Formats: sequence, structure tokens, C-alpha cells
Amino acid sequence: MHIITLQHNAHKALDRKLARDILSESGFTLLREGMVITPNHIRLLRMYGIETVPVYGHTSFLEQLDAKVKEQHQPFVKAYRESFNEMKRLFSSAEEDQVPNLEKTLDSFESLISEALESYSLFEVLQQLEGHDGYLLRHSIHVGLLTALMARLMKKSEEDIMIYGKAGLLHDIGMIKAPAGVFNDSRELTEAEWKEVRRHPQIGYELLKDTGVPQPVLDAALYHHERMDGSGYLEGLKGDDIPEVAALIAIADVFDAVSSDRVHRKKLAPMEALKTVNDEIYRGKLSVRCGLVFLEHMTSTYTGTTVYLSDGRFAQIVRYNAKDLENPLISLDGHVLPLKELKGLTIEDIADNRIHELNKQE
Repeated sequence: MHIITLQHNAHKALDRKLARDILSESGFTLLREGMVITPNHIRLLRMYGIETVPVYGHTSFLEQLDAKVKEQHQPFVKAYRESFNEMKRLFSSAEEDQVPNLEKTLDSFESLISEALESYSLFEVLQQLEGHDGYLLRHSIHVGLLTALMARLMKKSEEDIMIYGKAGLLHDIGMIKAPAGVFNDSRELTEAEWKEVRRHPQIGYELLKDTGVPQPVLDAALYHHERMDGSGYLEGLKGDDIPEVAALIAIADVFDAVSSDRVHRKKLAPMEALKTVNDEIYRGKLSVRCGLVFLEHMTSTYTGTTVYLSDGRFAQIVRYNAKDLENPLISLDGHVLPLKELKGLTIEDIADNRIHELNKQE
């Protein structure tokens, strides 16, 4: 159980379940234990002067997605659910050593790509999801969507955008054979377990090679852990020897992994996640050409975005400094200043628009 202070941290209570009944001073029950907290509940609690609220963990990420996405984008939520269920079916068949039937999975994901690319703001919503339930499946979906996005930014044909997106979706299918503790334990992997994990590109390739998927999908499964300086695995490929689709997926893979909750660590704030990608580019690990296109788009997307600061206040990103991604120029309480001037404060996350609108109304 966690106690959330509503004055500055109301956003942390959203989409969580109440740990006990909330009563007014006169003993009237305002909210009952087990209810999932919404913006209207927060408004009610503030009206009655309730300052703190006890909560359990978050609802499932699919329930969070449904709550966060605006009504006009509900087709995206429907397509996401269909893709998630299809991936669950696909991974189950792969686990049983069956040759996977990909047609329905890839058709449903094509619909999801189309919905996501209609509104880039949906990518921000995906980064706001809390918890690590269904991590491997949602990571696969998010990497697929990010790869399709990058393919579009690089002016690929519509056909290639779909192929690259599907390659991202299936890049980690070999992880189905990874040790069970990889996703469910907070402990460090043993040497033997890590050795097994490193086999997943080859396993994924073997699962897919007889399914009739396009070559970029096979390349993605086999080469997404290769690095531009030759330090990756399985084959230690370098530079232009790495297929472009694998270079794109490597970027999407890193970004989504560090900006998502995992069983062994909390997600990084979006700006820290971008800095991680940026650092990997300048260390020679990730493609400069592909990576800079991605970073330019993401910083452009975040410009104007409302964010939470670590003290609970809202700020707006005004401009990014490409050389210092964690310290953008922000607008706070009517003043424009570099974030680093606020000693000890950091950007915690992208603001949930529901709380931002609630605060403006109050």
C-alpha cells in the first residue's frame, strides 16, 4: 500500500485502486475500497479537504490505456487490445514448438500501425503506462510501432513502413525460450541464464524462417542486438553490414526498454530515455543516421508538452538543447528558464492530460 499526497502528487493516484474506504469528516462514505481512482474522484476528495489517499498498485496496463486515451482515439485502443491478444496466442504456440501462424497477428498489427501513425500523441500515452504486467508482449508491440514511426520519418514506402513495423513486432519472439526468471524475478541473471538469453536472436530466426515472412523480418530477429562498433551479438557485425531494419529496431528496443517499468527497475523519464539513446549513438553503439532522425522527431514532439517536475509542479517544455537533453528550457509559473537552474529538480514524466485539465478547472 502507498499513501499519495493529493496536493502535488494526484497524478500518482490515478488508475490505482483505493486501499480502504474514504470517509468525510461527518462519516459519510465518499469512495469505497477497491474503486479505481479517476479525475472526478480526485476532484471530489479535494472538495472535501481530503489531503492523502491510500492506494494499491496500478490497474492493468490495458485498463490504463483505455482510461488515458481520448474518445476519438478509441479505435487505437481496440486495435491495441487485438494485437496484444494475438501476440499472446502467437507466443503460446511458439512456446509449444509449433510453427507460428502469423497471418492474423500481422493483419491486426497492421491496423494498429495505421491508427498509431494517425496521431503521434499516442506514442506519449504508451510511455505513461505504469507497471510491468505483460512486459514482453507490450514491449514487442511498442518496438513495432516505434520502428514503423522511424520508417515513416525516413521516408520509406507505405509497404516498407508496414514490413519494418512487423519486423519490430516479432524481433523478440525468440525470448519465449528464455529462462522464466528473466521477466518475473528482480534478481540478477546467473551466467547460465544470461547465456540462454543471448540465444534468443537465433531462436527467433529459427521460429520464423519457414513462415514466409519478408527478409527484413528475419533480419530483425537475428540481428537486432548487433551494434555499429561490432560489440553486439550474435555475429559481431559492424556498421553497414547490419541491415537497416535491425539498426532501427535496436534504437526502438533501447528506448522502449529504458522508458518502461521492469520487474527489476522503474522506468526512466522520457527525457532520460532519450539521453540514453543519444549516449549510445555517441558511444558508437547505435546508428547515427537512424538515431538522429529519431531524436529530432522525439524532441520536436515533446516541445510544448506539459510535464511533471519531481516536486509535483507542472511545467511546459519550451525548447531542447541537443547537447544536454535532460535540461531543456521550460516554462514554470510564468517564467522561462533552463531546468538545471532549479537545483535538485528533474522532469519526472509526461503529464497525464486528465490531471492537467482538472488542475486548470480548479
